[in-house]
Amino acid sequence: MRQAALALEVDQGTLTRSIQGLEHALRIPLFERMRTGARLTAAGVVFTKIAASVLDGMDEAMLHLRLRHNGVVGRLRLGVQLSFAQGVVANLFERYQAAYPDVGLQITDGPRERLLRDVLACRLDAAIVIAGEGWSARSVSLGPESVLVAIARDHPLAARAAVTWLGLSGRLLTLPRRGAGKELRKLTLRHGILPERIMFHDAAIDRLLALVRHGDKILLATGGTTGIRMDGVVFRPVMDEGGPATFDLALCWRDGESDPVLARFIELARQAQEDGASFPGAGAV
Repeated sequence: MRQAALALEVDQGTLTRSIQGLEHALRIPLFERMRTGARLTAAGVVFTKIAASVLDGMDEAMLHLRLRHNGVVGRLRLGVQLSFAQGVVANLFERYQAAYPDVGLQITDGPRERLLRDVLACRLDAAIVIAGEGWSARSVSLGPESVLVAIARDHPLAARAAVTWLGLSGRLLTLPRRGAGKELRKLTLRHGILPERIMFHDAAIDRLLALVRHGDKILLATGGTTGIRMDGVVFRPVMDEGGPATFDLALCWRDGESDPVLARFIELARQAQEDGASFPGAGAV
């Protein structure tokens, strides 16, 4: 008892009274008192093992809480509108997971409007979407995402390094209903493509690429799709009057959001944009 009191930097009387109070609360003797000192009872041995386990668990909980407070561990629920097999979003995710490997990324896809509603309703922490109207809360630009066509390798357009809207005007275009489908349709209509030349498919992008591989179908897609490799399919950029057609991407989150895990992700997104990080686009495949 004397040695324990010295280790705890309390006087022996205080330690003795604390142990007696604990025994009184438990109604179980933890020590057997003898003339030569004291030793643990059988119940005392069991109690010290349980207490040691509880203290270890408390230390682990405090460490986890500190790491969570610093944004190093936890979960991040992100909505992503576009395919990110390659490009702007893939680059950002790669950098984030390298910096914070103990944060679990939970990804949800969907159209822009639904993802932004889920952010406002706290079902998502943030969303990566095509920049546009209808969002008045916080956001940061992530940079441009190219617009492409995916076509069969033996398609007549495959011989070109790029395609123009005029070159697409007389052809039937396939668009994904998911992801950027709505924005891609608006873009094609602005460039004179007739509505009857646009066909939506409610299928995942890999299914649509498989559909393109056989026949003369033309799939309009975004740059991140190029990371999905499929034999017999090539990608070609679509050119506007001023150069490659692109969408601007943005990371959107709620006003007043203070979650440290999300704060780290936002900080990394801002750094990537300020540093002028190179986000691989979609070249010919």
